[in-house]
Amino acid sequence: MHRQCGDGRFRRLVEARSGNFLRRCDSRGIAASLGAEVDAFVTGRRRSRPRWGQNFLVAPDVARSIVEWADVKGRRVLEIGPGKGALTGLLLERAAFVRAVEIDPSLAEDLKREYFSDTRLEVVVDDVLRVPMESILDPDMTVVANLPYESATAIIRALLDAIPAPREIVVMVQREVCRRLAASEGDKEYGLLGLHTSLRADVEPGRVIPPGCFRPIPQVDSQLVRLRPLGRLRCEVGDVKLFSEIAAVAFHARRKMVRNSVVPFLRGRIGADAVEAVMRDSGIDETLRPERISLSTFARLSGLVHAQIEGHAGVA
Repeated sequence: MHRQCGDGRFRRLVEARSGNFLRRCDSRGIAASLGAEVDAFVTGRRRSRPRWGQNFLVAPDVARSIVEWADVKGRRVLEIGPGKGALTGLLLERAAFVRAVEIDPSLAEDLKREYFSDTRLEVVVDDVLRVPMESILDPDMTVVANLPYESATAIIRALLDAIPAPREIVVMVQREVCRRLAASEGDKEYGLLGLHTSLRADVEPGRVIPPGCFRPIPQVDSQLVRLRPLGRLRCEVGDVKLFSEIAAVAFHARRKMVRNSVVPFLRGRIGADAVEAVMRDSGIDETLRPERISLSTFARLSGLVHAQIEGHAGVA
């Protein structure tokens, strides 16, 4: 009797510990991982590893709403980072042509295999930040993408700097990045990204996408944003490189008044007397911090400084 009770207690202990182990395995995603391996074996599609900050869209209704919002009917499309093709097939239903640039060779091969008979799809295996933008971006193209979080801002800047610029850019980014893109003076998110974007494009925030629509599940919300490049600079800045340098100096010390950041920088470029004149003519209050200075005011300051530099060069 004692032995039977002991065996029963032992069996219950083993079962309890086994159950705990299985629950721990499941919480760590082992069951999901095995399921994905089986799916890869059955379908022939290889598993991808998110080596480039990819969060794959897995919500079909969201994918369809993105493509509908992009309005690509009859247009040529550049898709950046197609991943597992959540948007690609839907784009091909509407667009005249899709060029998909994918950094992951295995994912690119999967797309080629899935759409091998569709001559309207061109798959380019490359890093979009390492190829000349004009080699992949045709005139009047629409860009549609679920951008990798870690490289989204760099890709957007490259697209806006491209000549010619795309007709329209519809991308999914972190919600915080969308706020920074759309920010203007006085907003806490206002900075270099918003300034650079506003100089070149109109910004229209779109719907917010919750984390559960992606795998792996990110820790933040995503948001759609539409950028319409102007095809020109919104303001005359004198020299774009100089404008960018002045803005970078200001926002890299965003808690400082401009008299303690921008003014010393400009003294090194045009001298103390000239700085006093351009600050006065630009109408900038030197006690302001950069987040209180508008795009047009930064542009006016840059233009005045550029004129001073050109004047000195002419005298020399």
